[in-house]
Amino acid sequence: MMTILTIITPTYNRVSTLKKCWESLCKQSNKKFQWLIIDDGSTDMTQQLVEHLKNKTVDFEIDYYVKPNGGKHTALNYAHSFIKGEYVMILDSDDILTTDAVDTVASEWKKIADNSKIAGITFMKSKADGIPLAKMPVDRILSDHIEFRVNRNINGDCCETLRTSAFKQYRFPEISGEKFLGEGMLWTTLALSYCTLYINQVIYIAPQYLSTGLTMAGRKMRLQNLKGALLNCELHMNKRIKIQIRIKNALLKSCYSFFLRKNIAQIIKETHYKLLIFFAIPFGYVLYHYWYKKYRSA
Repeated sequence: MMTILTIITPTYNRVSTLKKCWESLCKQSNKKFQWLIIDDGSTDMTQQLVEHLKNKTVDFEIDYYVKPNGGKHTALNYAHSFIKGEYVMILDSDDILTTDAVDTVASEWKKIADNSKIAGITFMKSKADGIPLAKMPVDRILSDHIEFRVNRNINGDCCETLRTSAFKQYRFPEISGEKFLGEGMLWTTLALSYCTLYINQVIYIAPQYLSTGLTMAGRKMRLQNLKGALLNCELHMNKRIKIQIRIKNALLKSCYSFFLRKNIAQIIKETHYKLLIFFAIPFGYVLYHYWYKKYRSA
């Protein structure tokens, strides 16, 4: 049977939610997919659960691999060697898919498969109430992550699907001692070369999604993974991105650099956007002191 889609699930100590993931996959109307589980060094009973689920599954393929703990982005890198589908989707281990998700993905990709300029089709993700997390102003549009999501400030998680060939072109930087790097780096990098088709249809449900506290939690994660945060800021200072967002990332990059004890000369040297950084440095220094008191003492 031809494998249309590889559903990648990076997981770490999620034995309590992984079965719900599996149950939603068992209900798919189209079973031409591979469920690729990358265990990022779990210390619970994940492996035993997966073996049990594999023995109970007959109509789709489950592949399971274990790696040392390094963070979700390293698990996605590790997945490259084991993908069997033409397209990939990332399904978090505490989320589920609608029953028509795989069929919808396959149907929409069939329509545009010959257009090599399109690397991704993005669908909607919702909480249990079915209301999309991202507020799309149209039902369907061909654009890219920079123009449609970043520059229009359309926030909220979505369900991205990609050509496997495009997904494998990009590997997240892996930095010793750091275990977090936002997935936005992948979507922004691909937008520099490819288009994405956006479809306002929910196929992915995140029942435990909490919007409250995400900004603070994300900020703390970046302050604990500063080198990766610097790479993300540099990427989002690209000239295709609107100036307000470029200025914000210049400010953040200078702020994170001060946390790493870099001096002004180093900060300017380590960017392609020297003028932007030069003017952002004084404000970044003020922000550094504010966040140092707020987060490092918390």
